[in-house]
Amino acid sequence: MEPGSVENLSIVYRSHDFLVVNKHWDLRIDSKTWRETLTLQKQLRHRFPELADPGTCYGFRFCHQLDFSTSGALCVALNKAAAGSAYRSFKERRVTKAYLALVVRTPSQAQSWWFWSTGCTQAIPSPKSC
Repeated sequence: MEPGSVENLSIVYRSHDFLVVNKHWDLRIDSKTWRETLTLQKQLRHRFPELADPGTCYGFRFCHQLDFSTSGALCVALNKAAAGSAYRSFKERRVTKAYLALVVRTPSQAQSWWFWSTGCTQAIPSPKSC
């Protein structure tokens, strides 16, 4: 995925109540400081100025968080009722988040990384075996 810009916001899903976007890596969700050159909040304001709600702190109701360096689907509630529903769903653990990390290395890099991170002397299927 290319670095984020104000124009390249990818929409995964949109309904009357929710907007799901693909958050770029190394992108903050929101910020009140002038130093942040790009945030998801600014991407949303650029693409959907009519959806911004001045009654909220950041203009949008983010249903959950993703770390700065993490890319992936992020849900934005488009009204107060939807935000309340999403909040209850997360609180009652009716929502599941899953993370997938893909790493590509050559065999020699993989073995040296394996040793460094696990202390194993050989690459084996499970670090629990060390």
